[in-house]
Parts: sequence; structure tokens; C-alpha cells
Amino acid sequence: MVVAAMLYEAFPHEAEGALSQRYAALVRREALADVARALSLGPQLAMGRGEVEGGGRDNPANLADACEAVIGALYIDGGLGAAERFIRRRWAPAMAADPEPPRDAKTRLQEWTQARALGLPAYRTLSASGPAHAPLFEVEADVPGLGRAVATGASKRAAEQGAAGALLAQIARNAGRGDG
Repeated sequence: MVVAAMLYEAFPHEAEGALSQRYAALVRREALADVARALSLGPQLAMGRGEVEGGGRDNPANLADACEAVIGALYIDGGLGAAERFIRRRWAPAMAADPEPPRDAKTRLQEWTQARALGLPAYRTLSASGPAHAPLFEVEADVPGLGRAVATGASKRAAEQGAAGALLAQIARNAGRGDG
């Protein structure tokens, strides 16, 4: 709610779709994890030895959960005002950092294919491995008649983003050779 209000205040004339993209970028796991890292929350987390040895103190999911817990504690202890002051202070730099609405790789690939009437990109999980605290997903992005690209990530979403980015890079290379 606070991030949505901040966006509306900062970009009152921006289209709803652009505001939605900004909002999604600011409240996603990675953004919360970045705030947690800035606060050095990782070293403060209580966790088992296996989780620590597996990199749990820098795991984006753990850090995002810790950040949400801090916001929740501020809300419970100090009310909405305390939580809002924290959020405004910690999210303002990220809002100011990018004057254009962010467009992730999946969005850019979808927009590119739709503009050329190529249909929607398809994503397929090729494998999922690793322990529960540190999974690794391998995903393929495919645009029929255009090509495929594969990437890995710690979440399906991250692997899909990587595969979309790799396919966009492949398209750009082919366009440079006159193939795209």
C-alpha cells in the first residue's frame, strides 16, 4: 500500500501499466532482499548450521522474508506510521534510480514477439535440482521459428528471466548479422 502510494505521488501522470511495472519491480523478492542486505539483516538471522553452510544468510528468499518481518514488526509495534516511514526511507532510492518504468526480460521478449506477430514465448522447465534451501532450475525459452535459449536460476522466475534475456541477446546478435 505504501509503495503504491509513493508511486502514485511520484508519477501521477504515468499510465497504469507503467505504474504496475514499477510496483512489481519494487515489491518483488529481489527488491526486498536488497533492502535486507542494506540493513545487514543476513548476519542477524537465526538459522540452522546446514542453512548457514548452504548460503542461507544471503538467500534472497530468506532476506525478503526477514525484510517483511521487520516491516511487520514496525507495524505491530509502532503502527502504520512507523512502517510507512521505514518503507519510504528504504524504497525512495530505488524509485529514484530509474526514470523509466522497468521492463524485465520476459516482458521485453513478449513485446518484441507480439510486435512481429510471432506469438507468445513458451517457457519449459528442463530440470530442478539441488537441496530445498538452494534449488537450481533450468528453463528453456522458445519462440517457434525464432530460436531457443536456456538459463538456470535459483527460482523458476529467475531462470525464465535469464532464458528470456539470453534469447533477446541471441536475437540481437542475429540482427547484427542480418539474420533477425
